[in-house]
Amino acid sequence: MRRFLIFLFVSSVFLYGKLNLTKEENNFIKTHSVKCILTPNWAPFNTKINGKIAGISVDYWNLIKKRLHLKSDFIITDKWETVLNKIRLKQADVALSASKTKDREKYSIFTKPYAVFPIAIATRNNIGYIASMQFLKNKIIVVGKNYTAARLLKEKYPKFNILEVENIKTALKMVSEGKAYAAIDIMPVLIYNINKYEFANLKISGKTPLKFKMQFMVRNDYKPLVSAINKAIDTITPREKNKIYSKWIYVNYQNGFSLKQVLIGSLIIGIMVTVLFIYWIIRLKKEIKKRHQLEEELRKISFYDSLTSIYNRYKIDMSLKTQIELSKRYKTPLSIIFFDIDDFKKINDTYGHKIGDEVLIELSKTIKENIRQTDIFGRWGGEEFIIILPNTNVTVAQKIAQKLKRVIENHNFPFIKKLTCSFGVTEMKENDSINTLTVRADTLLYEAKKQGKNRVISDLNS
Repeated sequence: MRRFLIFLFVSSVFLYGKLNLTKEENNFIKTHSVKCILTPNWAPFNTKINGKIAGISVDYWNLIKKRLHLKSDFIITDKWETVLNKIRLKQADVALSASKTKDREKYSIFTKPYAVFPIAIATRNNIGYIASMQFLKNKIIVVGKNYTAARLLKEKYPKFNILEVENIKTALKMVSEGKAYAAIDIMPVLIYNINKYEFANLKISGKTPLKFKMQFMVRNDYKPLVSAINKAIDTITPREKNKIYSKWIYVNYQNGFSLKQVLIGSLIIGIMVTVLFIYWIIRLKKEIKKRHQLEEELRKISFYDSLTSIYNRYKIDMSLKTQIELSKRYKTPLSIIFFDIDDFKKINDTYGHKIGDEVLIELSKTIKENIRQTDIFGRWGGEEFIIILPNTNVTVAQKIAQKLKRVIENHNFPFIKKLTCSFGVTEMKENDSINTLTVRADTLLYEAKKQGKNRVISDLNS
């Protein structure tokens, strides 16, 4: 029985990712070139970088195209209303980032969600945590015109003062200048734009009870395309999703009122009426708990890799910059270790991406258990990792890398059993920047691969 269960599991791994398209779906894909329409004014989902279309939705679409071998091109427009009209008039086929609403269902059909995000609230820094939408009832709320967030808010809160503006940048600018109380949109959109346009006096102050289900909106006579896309969505792995999110989502979160400030305010109120004091304490505890949960959620999005739970690239970049500055200021040594998994592509090809993800998780856990508390460990990208070693010269760093190499060699990984890694180790020089330091470590890692893998190459033996 045990062998049979193992066989079933391995079989499911090999089958994972197969689309099994119908004859109708295959014929549609072979005979159609799909026109995708989007506006580049909704970063990080749709945007333009160096003249090229990019963003979370574009990255997801590229995965879908690859899975389905689908031919497609982009139609770019500045206004979201144009996107909707082109789909309605069948002058375009697919909108990449939309969500189902009653009016849109009259002329389009929707795929299953490929991502779900909370719709959040951005205010100025002097506003406390917003635990309930009732707090916004008599305030001016700004949203992007005809955006899904606007539609959902108007359906849920028809009596609220909701003002539609050109785009989310305009909305945030109005809040920053005190012309509106709050801007509401999907959390990653608010986070990205607050950082991009450096709205230093804005922060995320809470979440609405609404969720944005990110879907592809398709003209209503293209049903075979919708069913094919749904099958492709099912094959997208957590690793692929994490790679997209870590590329686009980061946040500088600024706190509202501290616990001490909130309790002092409550005590002033409670002096006059003891019963009212008790009521407010209970209410505040609930609100503080919710705020802490939001802060924790934002911290995870900002700093941690969602697959392995170690630091992500954004946090590592911040930490490395800080450690370089400290090292130069106090004249202390600083070393870094770059390492990656040998033949990781073979693991994915042989066992499937789900097992590949499990290997990344197990490796991260193993490394965390075998480094010092002062070391800073994170995922650089894909199967490549970095360890920052403050106050450590290259001689000690090389010994640490050798130890980790042996630990990995002797570890029993699930499903694949054995695994090796290659390491590049370097110490910061006087004139190093983040770029020169990491490029040198990456070069040493490449040399370790070139010399046969499963080895450590450092400044000492390069």
